[in-house]
Amino acid sequence: MGLEIPEILTISEQMKENLLGKEITNIILTKHLESTIKQGMSNLDNRTKDILNSKIKRIIPKGKWIFLEFENGSILMFGEIIGKFLYIKKDLPLPPKYHVSFQFDDGSIVTLNLFLYAFIVVATLEEKKVHRYAGNIGISPNESEFTLDYFLHVLSNNENKSIKAALNLQEEMSGLGNAYINDILYMAKIHPKRKVSDLKEIERNNLYDSIIKTINSAIELGGSSDEYDLYGNSGKYVRLVSKNTNECKLCGNKILKENILGSSSYFCPVCQKYD
Repeated sequence: MGLEIPEILTISEQMKENLLGKEITNIILTKHLESTIKQGMSNLDNRTKDILNSKIKRIIPKGKWIFLEFENGSILMFGEIIGKFLYIKKDLPLPPKYHVSFQFDDGSIVTLNLFLYAFIVVATLEEKKVHRYAGNIGISPNESEFTLDYFLHVLSNNENKSIKAALNLQEEMSGLGNAYINDILYMAKIHPKRKVSDLKEIERNNLYDSIIKTINSAIELGGSSDEYDLYGNSGKYVRLVSKNTNECKLCGNKILKENILGSSSYFCPVCQKYD
């Protein structure tokens, strides 16, 4: 659950189509955002003025983050989003619940409703560079720099980690999260708890291919069917293994669920052996 690189790219492109060149004229923070502010994940309570009445000149997706850059030098950063954006044309009704809304100079509005949490931070370029997460984002699988050699190098630097942990290192391989990691490992027939050091060369190569195929497919399909784009439409990528999967499509055995590293992993114990 949460926006990963396919959803981030989809929403960013839609933002470019609808928000570039516009100015934010008003920002409404609802009571639902209070906990996010208290957790230090948003500073909208005292930095909204920094992004008002300045044109959006660039929108940049990177890993699990979206950066809106303004002509005055300010940056609005959305990251690690477990929630739903919604673009609303002028004079159309707002959704019944949302955490924050951004109104633009043409009357359109973007709301963000958080299902759990997200970073929503206004920053200068220097503040972005030193942000604990936004300032340390690695190469994403959709980028040309994400080569087999680069991937193998990352694995060699993390031999003692489980493969699930290694694939979730946002500072080295950004944009992957639990949902796509489950599918990637299932396709590559690798158990999420296996140590990187146990993986043979052919398994590492197959894993790279699985990452590229899975992410490219999800990007083409507009993201996961469990997530939403800027217009409130769900993506068309259907996950291979999830809470809705009962049997392995390859061997017919039961798909198991296990909490690994704080999130649910789904895998086939026959096709993805651990021992």
